[in-house]
Amino acid sequence: CDLGKLQDGRQIAVKSLRENNDKKVQQFVNEIEVLSKLSHQNLVPFYGYCHRHDHEFMLVFEFVSNGTLADHLHGKRKKQGTLVPWHTRLNIAIEAASALAYLHNSGIIHRDIKSSNILLDDNLCVKVADFGLSRTLPLVVSTSKEAATFASHASTAPQGTNGYIDPDYFQFHRVCDKSDTYSFGVVLAEIISSLPAVDDTWNPYEVPLLSHLAMNKIQNE
Repeated sequence: CDLGKLQDGRQIAVKSLRENNDKKVQQFVNEIEVLSKLSHQNLVPFYGYCHRHDHEFMLVFEFVSNGTLADHLHGKRKKQGTLVPWHTRLNIAIEAASALAYLHNSGIIHRDIKSSNILLDDNLCVKVADFGLSRTLPLVVSTSKEAATFASHASTAPQGTNGYIDPDYFQFHRVCDKSDTYSFGVVLAEIISSLPAVDDTWNPYEVPLLSHLAMNKIQNE
C-alpha cells in the first residue's frame, strides 16, 4: 500500500491495482461492494475509491499504523514485546471475534481470516482488513410473512490462505460462517502459542499449526 494524507490531516493507506488481471479486478470490485455496506469499530475504515479504466483502481483506507497481529506475534515487531501480557492478547481475540460476529450477522463471509489480515492501531485495537475474497450469502425469501434471512452457506471454489482454510470448505466447496470460525481458531492458536499458522521449518510438507500442536500433545503424553 502507498501512504498519503487527506486535506483534513487524516493519514490514509491507498491500495492500488494497475494491471489487466480480471481476477484481481473482480477482487477489488468485490471489496468495494462489501466495504460500502459495513461500519464497525473493529473493521478497517474505508474512505472510498476511484478508477480511470476498467483495470485501474485505487481503494482508500484509514492508515493503521501499528502493523499486523502476525508482525507482533512472530514477525518483525515481535521484539517490541507489546503482546506479552495475556490480557492484551485476550482483548485482541475479543475484538477480532466481535468483527467476525458483525460480518456474519450482515451475511458476509470473510474467507481469508488470518493474523496478517488483522491490523492493530496505536492502542492495539483490532482493525480487520482485506475483503477481496469475501462472499455475501444470498438472501432466502420465505413464503410466509417472516423476514428474509441469509442462506446458511454458498457453493464456491475454495479461497483463502494455506494453514487457515476450513477442511470441510476445502473438500466440499461449501462456505459458511463456520469456515471463518475455523480460520479464527487458527488465529487463536497463534495468539496463544506465538507460532505462525504454517512454518516450513517443522517439516518439508508445511504442517499447519493446529496439526503441529496436536502432534506435540500426542507425543508428550
